[in-house]
Amino acid sequence: MKRRLALQRVALMVGGAVTAPSLAAILNSCKSPSDSAASGFSLDTDQRSLLAEIAEVIIPKTDTPGAKDTGTPEVIEILLKDCYSEEQQKHFVAGLKDLEAESKKLGGSFVSLDEANKLAVVHTMRDKARAEKEDAEKVKIVDAETGKEKEDVTKKEPLIPFFTLVRDLTIFGYYSSEYGVTKAFDYSPVPGRFDPCMKVTPDQRAYS
Repeated sequence: MKRRLALQRVALMVGGAVTAPSLAAILNSCKSPSDSAASGFSLDTDQRSLLAEIAEVIIPKTDTPGAKDTGTPEVIEILLKDCYSEEQQKHFVAGLKDLEAESKKLGGSFVSLDEANKLAVVHTMRDKARAEKEDAEKVKIVDAETGKEKEDVTKKEPLIPFFTLVRDLTIFGYYSSEYGVTKAFDYSPVPGRFDPCMKVTPDQRAYS
């Protein structure tokens, strides 16, 4: 199965956990291999280490694998390169820098902070994402001649806030991994007969 089709199927399975803009980008905006190569987007070594720590805070290792164990950070970088505009990519990188700036207020690089301070930084970035979203929703397009707000103008889709995007891609990357598909979901490698009246338990997992 081609990667794009596989990603789209997993996107549908975890759709409820991922915000609409991120889901739309994954489903509709995958670039061709040639377009992806031409985009030139890539993270440097420090940015990759930082992204891995952020993803691990969002889905930590417990009695099940964490984000790092499942290769989620690598998937996030692939999705950013294949599915998002250059403007959104730059916004994401700016978010990494902003997160590091917030981390230094608590004593150092995000990677070096203890778990409590990492969570504090993540909560700060979450609050910034909410504020950014609210500000984007308040933007009005005003007619220069009348001074009145235009109601029939299609507004440009706002950029997805950094934390919203990194959270969404972490969830998506985790559940599109081999572990996520085969263990987190109720995995059936060879689907059987159609059963329209099967019993569902309270802890029933989605099928993959």
